[in-house]
Amino acid sequence: MAELSRRTLISETAWEKAVAREAVIRPLAFVGTLNTTERTLACRQLGLRPSRFYQLLGQFRRKPVTSSLLDETPGPEKGRRLLSPEQEAAVAIAIHDVYCRRERPTITAVHDHVRLICRQRDLPAPSWKAVKVRIDQVDRQKLTKAREGARAARQRYSPVVDEYSAQHAMEIVQIDHTLVDLFVVDAVNRLPLQRPWLTLAIDIASRMVAGFYLSLEHPSSTSVALAIRHTVLPKASWLAEQNVVGDWPVHGLPIAIHLDNAREFRGRALAWGVAEHGIN
Repeated sequence: MAELSRRTLISETAWEKAVAREAVIRPLAFVGTLNTTERTLACRQLGLRPSRFYQLLGQFRRKPVTSSLLDETPGPEKGRRLLSPEQEAAVAIAIHDVYCRRERPTITAVHDHVRLICRQRDLPAPSWKAVKVRIDQVDRQKLTKAREGARAARQRYSPVVDEYSAQHAMEIVQIDHTLVDLFVVDAVNRLPLQRPWLTLAIDIASRMVAGFYLSLEHPSSTSVALAIRHTVLPKASWLAEQNVVGDWPVHGLPIAIHLDNAREFRGRALAWGVAEHGIN
């Protein structure tokens, strides 16, 4: 796990260089003493001086993994706090006393107050960026309550308790898209192509999938129309074509279709098409 965490801090360029080194060094690492020809060829392939080549070779022999051939050392672990407890306390006081006010002071004002506190306590002042990071981590609901009042915090962050339901099947059908969590691969070389898009039509009353459309193309008014078509038509012939044994007892015109405000849901053809058949 530690090695995986370290990998995330290495730049892609540095990692690719280490992989290229590993391809040359691994075959030579445990074959005994290298002759001049092998050493010269390896140095030429890697663009290294002999001294640097032997340094990397020694590192790899001690720990035969690709990461031992990296040039750069990763920085501090992401999310790690580098301020002392006294500095953290000074920042917390400044955020509470300055930033959490209805006057909406700036981050610079908070930083100035932190510097004042640190000067009084004989502490090195943290940077403006360090102060901003800690302001960004403040609970947004508590901050809104302090700066805008309890009512604004409730309106913005408290959950809206309500019920969304339908009385009978096909009264309301919701349609939306999702990117499928798998890759379609090339039939010949098995190389990944892309993830398909799934357009789903779900009946609110029964929670049953009433129809769908699966495609490698990005969602459009066409995929919405084909999902509606699949929803409306009986499924028996479609199941037979797919060699699926079973029943899918849902079809017919819905009373209403609920959509979000995506571009493909706002086309004139879609609006006119559903209105043509009395669908809201």
